[in-house]
Amino acid sequence: MLTIPVLDANDSLSEVELDGRTFFLHLSWNSEAELWSLAIENAYNELIVAGLALVPDTLLLGRWRHLPVPAGDLIAVTPDRRDTIGRAALPSGDVALVYIEVDELADGTI
Repeated sequence: MLTIPVLDANDSLSEVELDGRTFFLHLSWNSEAELWSLAIENAYNELIVAGLALVPDTLLLGRWRHLPVPAGDLIAVTPDRRDTIGRAALPSGDVALVYIEVDELADGTI
């Protein structure tokens, strides 16, 4: 598992290596809907998927396997089992954005 740091900004773009491939994760805070959304780009900054709402403790990539998304999965882990992820929760680390590597998914570790 890899915890992905989140900047304290309404919009951020982070370069990460996930299962040996480079991706860019674009996190955006939507103040009207009061939620975080995620877009994923490949190493060439080509958009793969956008508008994924970060839902607490829910694997995010399963329904997008027909696209070249990372092989593992992303999840917003909430230790207190909260229902929503507030603006400050990701940057402060109260909620962690975690990447689960494909091997961990396959062997049932997670």
